[in-house]
Amino acid sequence: MVPAIETIGLAKEYRGRMALWGLDLSVAPGEVVALVGPDGSGKTTAIKILAALLRPSAGRASVFGADTVHQPEEVRRRIGYMSQWFALYHELTVRENLDFFSDLYGVERKQWAQRLEALLSFSRLGPFQNRRAGMLSGGMKQKLALSCALIHTPKLLLLDEPTTGVDPISRRDLWKLLHQIRIQGVTIVV
Repeated sequence: MVPAIETIGLAKEYRGRMALWGLDLSVAPGEVVALVGPDGSGKTTAIKILAALLRPSAGRASVFGADTVHQPEEVRRRIGYMSQWFALYHELTVRENLDFFSDLYGVERKQWAQRLEALLSFSRLGPFQNRRAGMLSGGMKQKLALSCALIHTPKLLLLDEPTTGVDPISRRDLWKLLHQIRIQGVTIVV
């Protein structure tokens, strides 16, 4: 069985400083894994390398067998990535953000209506689909970001501090949503 994630000796250096050093990791499909450590220990760097957003300085990383350096587009097709900062379009509505990411990931139009309905129901954002994203609460922004990361039904979900700046109730709701995703067999790295 091909691991969902495999890293061997993964390292990243920034201007002479090691941000990540010697990460060996193997994650089976369907597992939930948490990268834990103090600020500056390389958690975000590791996630960005797995998302094919950064190139490692040493070692290698693969996602479902696709190398993050040599096959970045293949990696991106298989993952959903949610950064620790809200990175969606504030001036677009909830629906417009979902439409945009659907087009970006090439979700087929015949599947889109069903997918949109499922995501709006799952995130409970249906009543807010015409609200501009910049006007959402912190918890609702996170649910929108998660929905955009899931728009193309990825096999791997990479979440960089998904509950930062979120109130306790929204945090609990977000973890419930992640539990539902895990039941569907999606591999999750937090």
